[in-house]
Order: sequence, then structure tokens, then C-alpha cells
Amino acid sequence: MQAKLPARLRRYSADQKNIIGLCVMFLLAGYFTLNYISHTFYTGELLDRSSPGNWLYWLNAILMGTVVYFNKKIFQWSWSDLGLAKPVNWWQPILVGLGCFISILLYSGIIAPWVKETWGQINISHLYILKQNLPQLISALIAVWISAAFLEELVFRAFFINSLEILFGPGKISVYAAVAISALIFGGIHAYQGISGIITTTIIGIIFGIAYIVNGHRIWPLILVHGLVDTISLVAIYNMTEV
Repeated sequence: MQAKLPARLRRYSADQKNIIGLCVMFLLAGYFTLNYISHTFYTGELLDRSSPGNWLYWLNAILMGTVVYFNKKIFQWSWSDLGLAKPVNWWQPILVGLGCFISILLYSGIIAPWVKETWGQINISHLYILKQNLPQLISALIAVWISAAFLEELVFRAFFINSLEILFGPGKISVYAAVAISALIFGGIHAYQGISGIITTTIIGIIFGIAYIVNGHRIWPLILVHGLVDTISLVAIYNMTEV
């Protein structure tokens, strides 16, 4: 009977919790290290497939996928436990996705201008190579949908929130804490965008985290909204005539 429970509701020994905690810390340490190196030394070459910066980008994606898959195998988690369960109905994911998208639009239109005025513009200079460059845009869109939309939602929502719920124990406080911490981590990995970027991605992380819980610990609408928002941003940069 216990095996049929969602992973976050099962009982784990102290040793098992230690392994989960170590995996979370290893993933964070590896991700932040690779992210720091690529955005510090190869910031203008991240989309150049021949650059070490691009290799580090995809190495980060491999790292994320490997750690998640390791936990899935060792603890016998299903893909449903990692947010990939089938929707229970057709309308809930649509409403959750719309709610996420509208929330991001409201933030962008109401709060983001104040954040940028107070803390400066978000640093996206590494994306300016996309300007009027269709091949680079197509390559970036493929990378965004694989690494950002899918893998980041799999890791920073499903994997982190579930892992933190397991480590903190059952209860609403654990859920709230897991959503908040995962959002802070999500903001932290965007430190290369400056303070405004950290604030913006942290708030988006909170929106996505709440949506993840509301949607029954499923990430499908989050993948779609994440990819859509990033696609709109990249296309806007592609259409820029001046920087």
C-alpha cells in the first residue's frame, strides 16, 4: 500500500533522507559552479555551439537530468512523482496555465517597471547575439524548450519541491517552505541577470511553485507557460534593431 503513495508522502529512513539531501546539494553546487563559469568567462558565447560556454550549458542540462534520474531509480519514484502524471481532467491544466501566464503579465506590467527602476535593468546581454539572427534564434528556441521549459520545471519545481517536502516532513508548512525555497534557488541561478533578474525570477518561481501545488504536483502547464514566455522574450530580442 505504501508503494502506491506519492513519493513525498512515503516514509524514508534517516539514511535515505541524507541521500536525498546530498543529491539536492550536489545538484545545486554543480549547477551554480557551471553556471558561474559559463556566464563569467563565456557570457557572449553561450549560444555558439563551438564555444566551451555552450558545452557548459548542455553539461548543466545533463547534470540536472542525471541527478533527477538517479533519485528516481534509487527510490523507485515514478514519472508521476516527478510531475509528469497525466492530467485528471482537461480544464484544470488550462486554467492553471492561464493563471500563471496572466500572473506573469501582471507582474511584468505593474511591478517589473518599479523593480527595474530601483535595481537596474535585467542583464540579458548574452542574448543579443540573437538580434536579426534567425539560425541563432532557432537554436536558442530549441535549447530553451529542452533545458529551460522542460528540465528547469522538472528540477526546480517537481524534484526540488518534492525533495524538500520529504526532508521537512508532511504538512502545509513544509509545502509553503518548499515552494519558497525552490523559488529562491530559482532566482539565485539567475544571478548573472543582476538584482532585478533575481527578483523577477524568484517571483516567477513562486508563481510556478504555487501553480505546481494547485495543479496536483503536475508540471505540464508550467512547461508550456515557461516555454511560451521565454519564446516571446527571445523573439522580441531577435526583432530588436538597436541595443
